[in-house]
Amino acid sequence: FTMNFTITNLPYSSSLRNPNSAKFSATGRVLIALLDQLFKMTSIHSVYTGCKMMAFRATQKSEDTGVDAVCTYKRDPAAPQFDRVRVYHEVSNKTNGITNLGIYKLDQESLYINGKVLLSTHNKFCAFFAAASPALPLARTERFTVNFTIINLLYRPELGNPNSKKFNATKNTLTYLVDPLLQKSSIGPAYIGCNGMAFRSVKNRDDTRVDAICSYRDEPSDPTFNRVTVYHELSNMTNGITKLGHYNLNSQSLYVNVMKPSTTQSPGPTTEQFTLNFTITNLRFTTDLATPNSAKFNSTEKIMQSYIDRLLQRSSTGPDFTGCKVIAFRSVRNRDNTGVDTICNYGSGSQVPKFDRAKVYQELRSMTSGFTKLGVYNLDNNSLYINGYNGPPERARKCFVTHSSESYQRTLSSTTAPSPTSRHFTLNFTLTNLPYTADLDVPSTYKFISTEKIIKHYLDPLFKRGSISPVYTGCRVMRFRSVKDRDDTGVDAVCSYKNNISIASFDREKVYHELSTMTKGVTKLGHYSLEKNSLYVNGKHLKPVLTEAPAILGYNFSFRIINENLTNSDSQSPEYKAAVESISNKMNQLYHQSNLQDHFLNCSVTRLRPGSIVVDCKCFFQPEPSINRAAVERAFQDGISHATGLRLGSSYQLQGFSVDSLELAIEAATHRTPLQSEKESFRLNFSITNLHYSPALQDTKSQLSKVNKQKIEKELDVFRTSSLKDYFVGCTVESFGPVLGKAYTSVASICKFTLHPSSRALQREVVYEELKHLTQGFTKLGPSYQLDEHSLGVDGYSPLKTAEQERSELPFWAIILICLFTLLGFILLLLLCFLIVFCLRRKSNLYQVQQSMYGVYFPHLNTR
Repeated sequence: FTMNFTITNLPYSSSLRNPNSAKFSATGRVLIALLDQLFKMTSIHSVYTGCKMMAFRATQKSEDTGVDAVCTYKRDPAAPQFDRVRVYHEVSNKTNGITNLGIYKLDQESLYINGKVLLSTHNKFCAFFAAASPALPLARTERFTVNFTIINLLYRPELGNPNSKKFNATKNTLTYLVDPLLQKSSIGPAYIGCNGMAFRSVKNRDDTRVDAICSYRDEPSDPTFNRVTVYHELSNMTNGITKLGHYNLNSQSLYVNVMKPSTTQSPGPTTEQFTLNFTITNLRFTTDLATPNSAKFNSTEKIMQSYIDRLLQRSSTGPDFTGCKVIAFRSVRNRDNTGVDTICNYGSGSQVPKFDRAKVYQELRSMTSGFTKLGVYNLDNNSLYINGYNGPPERARKCFVTHSSESYQRTLSSTTAPSPTSRHFTLNFTLTNLPYTADLDVPSTYKFISTEKIIKHYLDPLFKRGSISPVYTGCRVMRFRSVKDRDDTGVDAVCSYKNNISIASFDREKVYHELSTMTKGVTKLGHYSLEKNSLYVNGKHLKPVLTEAPAILGYNFSFRIINENLTNSDSQSPEYKAAVESISNKMNQLYHQSNLQDHFLNCSVTRLRPGSIVVDCKCFFQPEPSINRAAVERAFQDGISHATGLRLGSSYQLQGFSVDSLELAIEAATHRTPLQSEKESFRLNFSITNLHYSPALQDTKSQLSKVNKQKIEKELDVFRTSSLKDYFVGCTVESFGPVLGKAYTSVASICKFTLHPSSRALQREVVYEELKHLTQGFTKLGPSYQLDEHSLGVDGYSPLKTAEQERSELPFWAIILICLFTLLGFILLLLLCFLIVFCLRRKSNLYQVQQSMYGVYFPHLNTR
């Protein structure tokens, strides 16, 4: 069915005329998302499949844009018939009287559903209902049958099974062929469609008979359906009833309304139908009720039919009423209630009386206490529909609510100052490191919901730091879409803000520039990587403009380490350099883990002084309104506060600290920060578990070495899909080697990155975490190589090794104990030596040694 309306707050531009333009696509996606949500809240929600934007058109007002869309739904005999008048009223109610569709304002008189437009303003409703009957003179849905025989389609048993693939495929093909014929016939404007079809065997299965039930709307303004005219029109359009698409027809087989046109035939008995729908509030929906042949379905169906039959037999249609059949039970309010859909029949003679659905509606309400009770069941009093009729529209009822002029005037005059209303804008961008999957197409799936929450978590802080922060209320992801053959995922979101007159008007260019700056040139949103040219704010996309590198914020830190001593203050000594590197690493690690991590650039130790160790350090941040001395100091305080006192990492105990702002105009001339480095190289070492080491791998000229070197360098190009892709140059494998005690092969490689002068220095920790993320926790490198997850090192950095090193840094008291035990061991060694000498002296009983003034002599050798 077609849907047409006019948007009053979307100025028409030439780009909306081109279906291939970015603005056409972005606007189309947002409108489709809004229409999907709208129709899923209407009576056709169970059969609705989607809408497609056909065109945007200029209107008489340059600030308005007309929208032409084609929407589709499945023809399901079990679902209520498509009623464009009913859908029109539902759309009107859901859009606040055709005034609001999401972020867009609508022209109240512009809505058309399948070419149907109704009076829509409050005054027109009141005038109409004051002068006419209490219900709109809505058109009736009438049905007719079309029967014909296909002579080149052999009948198969599958065609008798409505659930078989062959049945559905043949039915869809014939519907596709029959619909255009009837749309071009005299009933074309009123034609709705053919929703029932059956096949039966003819001539011992050589031919197939087709029986179709089609519908049209019998409106007072439309000509009465003439089956003879339709018969001749179909005959002419099928070459004398011989050809229907690729099917050949039996020229004598066409019947319209169950009768072959003839001057002698008269209409036979006919039966008409109407739908009855309502909701039971004290019957919980269960899966048994969804199965037509289950015991619970059958028993509940019988009870319903007995209740409904008694009501309708007492109504004005009673003499012609023949019975009702429950076609479905459905879940309402998350299975708390149960909806009932029935089809009822009336008429048994050649003349079917006119069915007045408004009258039957009122009769059923009066017989069920305002439609609240049906036998043992409690009813939702607003759920009754008779042939799609749900009583007079709400705004029309309000015309009769006020029983006196005084109360009516009081209703009109009870106005208050308008509160700030919400306005909306669209936001579109593409995530390059999130592959699109089918789960992201369904809003109720876990992946859709979790991904939406993450993106909202990232977007909210950005807008709350921007120019619209005082009025920003939130964003909602409308849909995810496939980009680049599912390699990337597009995000379409609608964000809201309060339209407060005290705030300057929404400036989409300013918001675009703010988002671009806060996402590092549209490249990073949290852990997601962005396509640089994918950002659109309310359809606005700006090409990147080269600007000077922004200024940076610098702060000077001073603190004392009391559990270490600096014995050599020479900046070139190994002790001094090791202390500088250790303290710098811990400062960088502290801010990388703080709430300022998104804006932190780098910390570097500028000087160490004796007195335990007195540290002077400088840290740099990107300029943001939220970055100031107090915030930097608070983050440092939070990072060093522990139960045992102030500690930097696990090694250094601090005593007092101060944070002061740097004068960067002077600092830039005297202090070169790490930001000025243009190229950085990182040494990567890791082990491959499924590549058994062979001496041939160390021979750079061997085929085995060349093949694996080339494959590993190619797999390391995985950095090109990461957040570092704009800086990555390439990786080179330098050597292969054995792994001690294992058959693995160790790999040593160099990866190079080129950084912009305004970019912050690339840390080895960042490279480590990025590679770990890209290789599934460093377990797999491409499809070929399995990795030892504990073997990765980036410039010697590994969290495992770092933890071991930190654990090996012993406290001062432990060192003293070690020294004492060493001294004790030395003393014990001396005692041991003394005992050995003592034992040797015990042998003096064998030799007599005497000391005289002339020296040593041995008496036992004297021969005297």
